[in-house]
Amino acid sequence: MEQIYKPKNEQIISVRQALSDFQQELLPPDLSRVPYTEDDISEAIGFGAGSSHQFNDLLQCIDLNLNLSSTKDMRVVPFHPSRVQAVQKQIEVPEKARKLRCVQNALRITGRIRKNLDTRIRYNKHKYTESPPLEDPDLEPFGEILLQIRFYEPFKYKTGVRLGHPKFHQEFYVIGSQTLAELRDKIYCHCDSGPFFDISENPHQPERKRLPEDPNPGFFFIHDTFYNDMRNERNMDYSEVIQKWAGRQKCVGELKYRNMEDTRFDELQFRLGYPQVYQHHGNCEHIFLVSDCRLLSPSDVLTRKRYPILNSYVFPRSIPCNICGHCEANFIVKNSDQHIFDPAYVCQVCFESYHYKDGKKIGEFEAYRFLGTKVAVKDEPETGS
Repeated sequence: MEQIYKPKNEQIISVRQALSDFQQELLPPDLSRVPYTEDDISEAIGFGAGSSHQFNDLLQCIDLNLNLSSTKDMRVVPFHPSRVQAVQKQIEVPEKARKLRCVQNALRITGRIRKNLDTRIRYNKHKYTESPPLEDPDLEPFGEILLQIRFYEPFKYKTGVRLGHPKFHQEFYVIGSQTLAELRDKIYCHCDSGPFFDISENPHQPERKRLPEDPNPGFFFIHDTFYNDMRNERNMDYSEVIQKWAGRQKCVGELKYRNMEDTRFDELQFRLGYPQVYQHHGNCEHIFLVSDCRLLSPSDVLTRKRYPILNSYVFPRSIPCNICGHCEANFIVKNSDQHIFDPAYVCQVCFESYHYKDGKKIGEFEAYRFLGTKVAVKDEPETGS
């Protein structure tokens, strides 16, 4: 695929080889493990059991907080993006503006007008999560590879037509010993709440919930390999038709196949920053990329069951009704002979009043439920924002 989409980064990273190379750089031949506690450091530089006071004296000599701090120093609070609060400032409305009816309505509804200064904060568009450490860590620092993976929202694409660009959706931390299926179970997409059916004939019918036995096919395409989810025997192999197409193309090359539930992250090969594909529920495609590959450090979460960790995600975006423009949309209307938009997003009141008379459908259209901002992530994280 790199012959079609030329990569800027030519280096192909093998995760398992990268782990070995990193550990060799950190671990001298005469040490059994990477020193990161004070006892490990004392042993590594040759202090014996009876010379702990000498090691403590050495620590005091090189302690910057002890030697360079003052009681008059301003206290530095550790920064984490999840604790960033929105900054708002109230402004006075000029007398000339108060004569406008739109301003009068705004003042009557809100009682005030606020000037939002959120755009000055770099981290205001995403929610960042913070995972407090558990009491029983079971991961050894520098013993695992940590991957940072960013997913983007699906977007419309037509050959030769630019209809926008991918928007950031979610970012995860995963460790090398986990399988791709574990990450897939953490990814949230509105399609996961389907299947969605045309309800135009009976808009009040109850929603059909996805059952555990329902098929849930999907795949990751990373570098030159399709990793299919075949945990459910009813799952389809979405990559089969793509592999047949690729076999007829001279410029694509051989594409491989594996099951994602049998593949660990430390078995992968990829280019940092090069777009990969996650596809599920038919034609719902997400671009994702590996933005960082490093050793697990003592400051990271050292509890295996916490991973994959959702590090950040976008604020849910509300879509206003295309008819009234005031309420949030609850339905998607397609192939309608009455709308100028296709698809059209409409709220509950406008949907019923515009498309039905005495409970009967008017005109030709298809209607689907729209979740809007009801759900943001699968497991709501603990945040400080």
